[in-house]
Amino acid sequence: MRTVNRHTLLGHVGNVIPLENALKVNVATNREWHADGERKSATDWVQVTVLDKDQVKWIKENVGQGDLVYIESRISNSSYEKGGKQVYTTDVIAKLFNLISKSRAHSQA
Repeated sequence: MRTVNRHTLLGHVGNVIPLENALKVNVATNREWHADGERKSATDWVQVTVLDKDQVKWIKENVGQGDLVYIESRISNSSYEKGGKQVYTTDVIAKLFNLISKSRAHSQA
């Protein structure tokens, strides 16, 4: 049996954090629902790790705060020990990173 590990995001870039050989891109996604007769909304922030060196270079040159991006990624779980306790992490690793549109502020800069 085949399994699938795919996560899809469509959201706006909050910031891009350069690392030594990678990037962390914070992406805001919005969700809406109705509860108690009211329309509710919330923003979820997802930190995406970009490891591919060509994608890293392209993102640094073309993507900025507020831009709308489409990302296909995989989820990776890991753990490490800190202060004698086991710490578990879940990372979102980008496989495909596309710029959908520039933010007005970013495109006019």
